[in-house]
Parts: sequence; C-alpha cells; structure tokens
Amino acid sequence: MYGEITTEPYPVHAVDVEKVDPKFLRQEVSYATEYAPGTVVVDPNERFLYLVRENGRALRYGVGVGKVEAFNFQGEATIAAKKEWPGL
Repeated sequence: MYGEITTEPYPVHAVDVEKVDPKFLRQEVSYATEYAPGTVVVDPNERFLYLVRENGRALRYGVGVGKVEAFNFQGEATIAAKKEWPGL
C-alpha cells in the first residue's frame, strides 16, 4: 500500500503499515459535502485529509497537523501554485 518509490527525484521510503493505526491508512469512505470532486479538505481536529470524489465519496488519508489548539486552523484557501517537486 505504501511501498518505496524510487522513480522520483527524491527517495520516498516504504511505510510499515503494521506500525500505523488502521484508521489513518488511505481508504475510500462515504463523505457528504458541498465541495466539488477534486477538492481537498483537511480536518485538523480529526487528523484526516479528504480528497472529494463523486457520489458522496472521498479518499481519506491520515495526516499530521501539529498542535491544533496552537494554530487555530479554520477557513478556506486556494492553492496558488502546484509543482511536481517543490524546491526543484
């Protein structure tokens, strides 16, 4: 599921999924939202990122967000620039 990637400019190491709480592994879930497919939604309190898909579905990923209380994440943002590998 999270194997090593060696075909990119920077190595991406494999993840031992047995060391990860299963709820944080990538999975398709039911997700009712007003956002259009392709939208990325981050829920810092639950530590999930959702990639909205069609028909009330989403791909859900576990994410690290730091101390939620300290940053008070809220609101919306638009990604202004997207690069294959930032910094290259």
